[in-house]
Amino acid sequence: MSTVTHKGGHFKAEGLGISFGGLKAVNNFSLEIKPGQLCGLIGPNGAGKTTIFNLVTGVYPADTGSLTLNGVSLLGKTPYQIAKAGVARTFQNIRLLGQLSVLDNVMISFHMRLGYGYADTILRTKKFFEVEGQMRQKAETLVHLLGLHARMDDLARNLSYGDQRRLEIARALATDPSVLLLDEPAAGMNSGEKVSLMKTISDIRNEFPVSILLIDHDMKLIMGICEAITVLDHGEKIAEGAPKEIQANPKVIEAYLGVAP
Repeated sequence: MSTVTHKGGHFKAEGLGISFGGLKAVNNFSLEIKPGQLCGLIGPNGAGKTTIFNLVTGVYPADTGSLTLNGVSLLGKTPYQIAKAGVARTFQNIRLLGQLSVLDNVMISFHMRLGYGYADTILRTKKFFEVEGQMRQKAETLVHLLGLHARMDDLARNLSYGDQRRLEIARALATDPSVLLLDEPAAGMNSGEKVSLMKTISDIRNEFPVSILLIDHDMKLIMGICEAITVLDHGEKIAEGAPKEIQANPKVIEAYLGVAP
């Protein structure tokens, strides 16, 4: 697979906010991901990071603010509509179809952008078999990229925890996103798996026309691959910048350590 020249989507969140039972979970949050950027979103536990992912993907409706992808509003759209518009995500809690093979888990995601109709499916037309063949080829490519080619025919439930997380990323990529949201992809991985994951995420950004926003608690991973980092604390953005700037920021150090440096 060759390196892409066309980069991913241009995503913007401005003044984003949501409350639950009077508690402000996210307040006046803004973020911009430029085409092809690899960005990180970090913060202490309970800071509101996953809530922001849920707002972006339509799981929660925002109380305030705006969300746009390539200038088109995402507000009020369903999760399916947002996925079809080009935003894909993985989850903290793995959501694979354990009874299906690795390859079938990926192929199912391709069906969101089918190139044939209901009649083609029933009649098993030439078009049906051509499109299915193309989807299988693409699925095999993704499985290989994520290092799962040796497990292609294994049931998803029989994979290790780390490999299940890789499969989730492959499945998200199969929806052909222009923005990919990764929610703690390194959770449960050992140090060797994390090093491999860093390379995989970098390869994805280089080989696919996709922009990436990454949540993780592993600072080595975040600082090692992200170009820009946004820091959240108690639902509000407290800092943003390059990794070195974030590491030296007093507000960030205080949020994580509970004391000013």
